Amino acid sequence: MNNIDGSFSQFNFEIERLAGEVKRRGVRRLLIQMPDGLKPYAANISRELMKRTGVEVYISAGPCYGGCDVATGQAKLLNVDLIAHYGHTEFVRVDDCPTIFLEARSEMSLTEILDRLESKISIYRRVGVATTLQHLNELGEVEERLERLGVEAVITPRCGRNRYCGQIIGCDYTPLKTVSGKVESFIVIGSRFHGLGASLAVEKPVILADPYLSKVTDMEWERRSLINRRYAVIERAKGAKSFGIILGSKIGQYNPETAEMLRRIIAARGRDAVTIVADEVSSSSLGNFEGLDVFVNTACPRLSLDDSEKFTKPLLLPKEALVSIGEVGWEEVLGQGLI
Repeated sequence: MNNIDGSFSQFNFEIERLAGEVKRRGVRRLLIQMPDGLKPYAANISRELMKRTGVEVYISAGPCYGGCDVATGQAKLLNVDLIAHYGHTEFVRVDDCPTIFLEARSEMSLTEILDRLESKISIYRRVGVATTLQHLNELGEVEERLERLGVEAVITPRCGRNRYCGQIIGCDYTPLKTVSGKVESFIVIGSRFHGLGASLAVEKPVILADPYLSKVTDMEWERRSLINRRYAVIERAKGAKSFGIILGSKIGQYNPETAEMLRRIIAARGRDAVTIVADEVSSSSLGNFEGLDVFVNTACPRLSLDDSEKFTKPLLLPKEALVSIGEVGWEEVLGQGLI
């Protein structure tokens, strides 16, 4: 059995596969890492693995934003033999510690949310369809439902950092951009996080079908609202003389080339720029740098977009920083996609 009891019925945690890997590799110490939405299941998974294999299990309580955020530091501290990273696909190669990525595919039915979706989508003839990793198994059901409505479904291709056709992740919407010219709108199956990200990446209507809230939402209002707020942040940054360029130290958020490019361009415009290395980007950690006017985030882009109200000083994306110093135009950035 992949699921342990009734409380595990919503996701497939691949317990048998993980237990088999533990035995095959001779793992003595295991670190389980999960995003917050899956952490309620972690204790039961730990108990089951210890019962089946005798392995010593540790559960990471730290944040887990994606496949970019593997707990290699904790693994090294604990001297574990294997990291079991749940809920994401492999994002970057992990050399510091053997890591297995377990996808936690959802086993919930999409029938109810597809019923609600029909009235929103029937006005289109051709729509792009993408989903989070958890609902990839249901894409066939989505295609069949749209076909009955006379709507052609275009499943997004595998490209960028996405490992499957139809998949999107929170920081890479390349699959949507690839087919944007071929469709009238997009359906995104997942949470508001992914629906909003998609709406910022393409200039086509995005309809979010959230199976957890059983809610269908046209993301246009939220898109416009966020774009207006981001432009206001850029306006605040236009008079800045000193920039702090944040270089993320997480394994999948480390972008030194981007940070160095920004430092050179900002310096060429007669502004001061320093590089700040950060594992976690938070208002408290940045609040200590009183001599800086603006921060530019080269780590996870969603920190700038989703948590901007937590920061007292502008926290810009690289593209936004270039707008603030007059290097590129705002409309050009929106045409390319903010993410």
